[in-house]
Amino acid sequence: MRRAFAGAALAALAVCGGLAAVARPAERSAPAAAAPVVAAPAPYNPTDTAWLQLLVPMTEQNIRLAELTAARAASPELRALAAEIAEGHRTELARLRELTRLGGVTGDNPHTGHDMPGMTTAAEYIEAEHATGADFDRLAALHLREYLEQSVRLAASESTAGSADAARRLAADLHRTRSAQLTRLGP
Repeated sequence: MRRAFAGAALAALAVCGGLAAVARPAERSAPAAAAPVVAAPAPYNPTDTAWLQLLVPMTEQNIRLAELTAARAASPELRALAAEIAEGHRTELARLRELTRLGGVTGDNPHTGHDMPGMTTAAEYIEAEHATGADFDRLAALHLREYLEQSVRLAASESTAGSADAARRLAADLHRTRSAQLTRLGP
Protein backbone atom coordinates (compact mmCIF):
# COMPACT_ATOMS: atom_id res chain seq x y z
CA MET A 1 0.00 0.00 0.00
CA ARG A 2 2.72 2.47 0.98
CA ARG A 3 4.82 1.73 -2.11
CA ALA A 4 1.83 2.27 -4.40
CA PHE A 5 1.06 5.53 -2.61
CA ALA A 6 4.70 6.59 -2.96
CA GLY A 7 4.49 6.16 -6.71
CA ALA A 8 1.22 8.06 -6.77
CA ALA A 9 2.70 10.89 -4.66
CA LEU A 10 5.73 11.22 -6.94
CA ALA A 11 3.51 11.08 -10.02
CA ALA A 12 1.28 13.80 -8.55
CA LEU A 13 4.29 16.03 -7.92
CA ALA A 14 5.47 15.48 -11.52
CA VAL A 15 2.01 16.23 -12.94
CA CYS A 16 1.78 19.36 -10.79
CA GLY A 17 5.11 20.49 -12.19
CA GLY A 18 3.92 19.88 -15.73
CA LEU A 19 0.66 21.72 -15.11
CA ALA A 20 2.54 24.62 -13.54
CA ALA A 21 4.72 24.96 -16.64
CA VAL A 22 1.58 25.28 -18.79
CA ALA A 23 -0.21 27.56 -16.34
CA ARG A 24 2.59 30.10 -15.75
CA PRO A 25 1.56 33.60 -16.71
CA ALA A 26 3.32 35.14 -19.69
CA GLU A 27 6.21 37.41 -18.83
CA ARG A 28 5.80 41.09 -19.58
CA SER A 29 8.54 43.24 -21.00
CA ALA A 30 9.54 46.41 -19.17
CA PRO A 31 8.12 49.64 -20.61
CA ALA A 32 10.60 51.78 -22.56
CA ALA A 33 12.43 54.44 -20.53
CA ALA A 34 11.26 52.93 -17.26
CA ALA A 35 13.59 52.04 -14.43
CA PRO A 36 14.91 48.49 -14.64
CA VAL A 37 12.37 45.96 -13.47
CA VAL A 38 13.53 43.69 -10.71
CA ALA A 39 11.99 40.29 -11.18
CA ALA A 40 9.76 39.14 -8.36
CA PRO A 41 10.52 35.75 -6.90
CA ALA A 42 9.07 32.95 -8.98
CA PRO A 43 5.58 32.10 -7.80
CA TYR A 44 5.03 28.75 -6.20
CA ASN A 45 3.68 26.18 -8.58
CA PRO A 46 1.57 23.19 -7.50
CA THR A 47 4.72 21.07 -7.05
CA ASP A 48 6.21 23.60 -4.62
CA THR A 49 2.96 23.73 -2.66
CA ALA A 50 2.50 19.95 -2.56
CA TRP A 51 6.15 19.43 -1.55
CA LEU A 52 5.90 21.86 1.35
CA GLN A 53 2.53 20.54 2.53
CA LEU A 54 3.97 17.01 2.58
CA LEU A 55 7.47 17.72 3.94
CA VAL A 56 6.37 19.81 6.91
CA PRO A 57 4.30 17.05 8.58
CA MET A 58 6.76 14.34 7.51
CA THR A 59 9.60 16.24 9.14
CA GLU A 60 7.58 17.03 12.27
CA GLN A 61 6.69 13.38 12.79
CA ASN A 62 10.19 12.13 12.18
CA ILE A 63 11.85 14.66 14.46
CA ARG A 64 9.79 13.07 17.20
CA LEU A 65 11.02 9.59 16.17
CA ALA A 66 14.63 10.82 15.93
CA GLU A 67 14.41 12.32 19.43
CA LEU A 68 13.05 9.04 20.81
CA THR A 69 15.82 7.13 19.02
CA ALA A 70 18.52 9.48 20.31
CA ALA A 71 17.29 8.82 23.85
CA ARG A 72 16.65 5.08 23.62
CA ALA A 73 18.77 3.37 20.96
CA ALA A 74 21.08 0.62 22.20
CA SER A 75 23.59 1.39 19.43
CA PRO A 76 25.78 4.44 20.17
CA GLU A 77 26.09 5.07 16.41
CA LEU A 78 22.32 5.07 15.93
CA ARG A 79 21.86 7.34 18.99
CA ALA A 80 24.41 9.82 17.61
CA LEU A 81 22.90 9.83 14.11
CA ALA A 82 19.38 10.22 15.48
CA ALA A 83 20.48 13.18 17.63
CA GLU A 84 22.06 14.77 14.55
CA ILE A 85 18.89 14.14 12.51
CA ALA A 86 16.66 15.64 15.21
CA GLU A 87 18.79 18.77 15.55
CA GLY A 88 19.36 19.32 11.83
CA HIS A 89 15.77 18.62 10.88
CA ARG A 90 14.48 21.15 13.43
CA THR A 91 16.50 23.76 11.52
CA GLU A 92 15.22 22.41 8.19
CA LEU A 93 11.65 22.47 9.54
CA ALA A 94 12.04 26.17 10.34
CA ARG A 95 13.18 26.76 6.74
CA LEU A 96 10.24 24.73 5.38
CA ARG A 97 7.78 26.72 7.52
CA GLU A 98 9.30 30.02 6.38
CA LEU A 99 8.93 28.99 2.73
CA THR A 100 5.35 27.96 3.47
CA ARG A 101 4.69 31.40 4.94
CA LEU A 102 6.42 33.28 2.12
CA GLY A 103 4.55 31.32 -0.53
CA GLY A 104 1.17 31.78 1.09
CA VAL A 105 0.83 28.00 1.37
CA THR A 106 -1.85 27.05 3.85
CA GLY A 107 -0.77 25.21 6.93
CA ASP A 108 -3.38 22.57 6.21
CA ASN A 109 -2.09 19.04 6.06
CA PRO A 110 -4.00 17.32 3.26
CA HIS A 111 -2.24 14.08 4.24
CA THR A 112 -3.64 13.77 7.78
CA GLY A 113 -4.50 10.17 8.49
CA HIS A 114 -2.80 8.84 5.37
CA ASP A 115 -0.45 5.87 5.68
CA MET A 116 2.28 7.20 3.42
CA PRO A 117 5.90 6.24 2.91
CA GLY A 118 8.16 8.31 5.09
CA MET A 119 5.45 9.26 7.58
CA THR A 120 5.70 7.38 10.83
CA THR A 121 2.17 6.46 11.83
CA ALA A 122 0.93 6.69 15.40
CA ALA A 123 0.82 2.88 15.58
CA GLU A 124 4.43 2.58 14.34
CA TYR A 125 5.59 5.17 16.86
CA ILE A 126 3.80 3.37 19.70
CA GLU A 127 5.30 0.06 18.58
CA ALA A 128 8.78 1.63 18.65
CA GLU A 129 8.07 3.19 22.05
CA HIS A 130 7.27 -0.22 23.51
CA ALA A 131 10.27 -1.99 21.95
CA THR A 132 13.61 -2.29 23.72
CA GLY A 133 17.22 -3.06 22.84
CA ALA A 134 17.90 -4.51 19.40
CA ASP A 135 14.16 -4.62 18.57
CA PHE A 136 13.90 -0.88 19.22
CA ASP A 137 17.01 -0.19 17.12
CA ARG A 138 15.63 -2.29 14.23
CA LEU A 139 12.25 -0.49 14.26
CA ALA A 140 13.74 2.96 14.68
CA ALA A 141 16.26 2.40 11.88
CA LEU A 142 13.52 1.02 9.61
CA HIS A 143 11.27 4.06 10.09
CA LEU A 144 14.14 6.57 9.87
CA ARG A 145 15.31 4.88 6.65
CA GLU A 146 11.80 5.03 5.12
CA TYR A 147 11.58 8.72 6.02
CA LEU A 148 15.02 9.58 4.65
CA GLU A 149 14.45 7.60 1.43
CA GLN A 150 11.08 9.23 0.78
CA SER A 151 12.26 12.74 1.60
CA VAL A 152 15.23 12.28 -0.77
CA ARG A 153 12.82 11.16 -3.54
CA LEU A 154 10.52 14.11 -2.89
CA ALA A 155 13.45 16.57 -2.80
CA ALA A 156 14.57 15.27 -6.20
CA SER A 157 11.04 15.82 -7.57
CA GLU A 158 10.92 19.36 -6.16
CA SER A 159 14.34 20.13 -7.64
CA THR A 160 13.12 18.99 -11.05
CA ALA A 161 9.55 20.27 -11.16
CA GLY A 162 9.37 23.11 -8.61
CA SER A 163 9.43 26.73 -9.76
CA ALA A 164 10.30 28.69 -6.60
CA ASP A 165 14.06 29.13 -6.44
CA ALA A 166 14.16 29.17 -2.63
CA ALA A 167 12.18 25.91 -2.46
CA ARG A 168 14.43 24.29 -5.07
CA ARG A 169 17.54 25.38 -3.15
CA LEU A 170 16.15 23.94 0.07
CA ALA A 171 15.23 20.73 -1.76
CA ALA A 172 18.82 20.45 -3.01
CA ASP A 173 20.12 20.98 0.56
CA LEU A 174 17.72 18.38 1.94
CA HIS A 175 18.64 15.92 -0.79
CA ARG A 176 22.33 16.28 0.03
CA THR A 177 22.08 16.08 3.83
CA ARG A 178 19.43 13.38 3.97
CA SER A 179 21.26 11.24 1.39
CA ALA A 180 24.38 11.45 3.56
CA GLN A 181 22.36 10.51 6.65
CA LEU A 182 20.83 7.60 4.77
CA THR A 183 24.30 6.37 3.83
CA ARG A 184 25.37 6.57 7.48
CA LEU A 185 22.26 4.69 8.58
CA GLY A 186 23.25 1.85 6.29
CA PRO A 187 21.19 -0.94 4.76
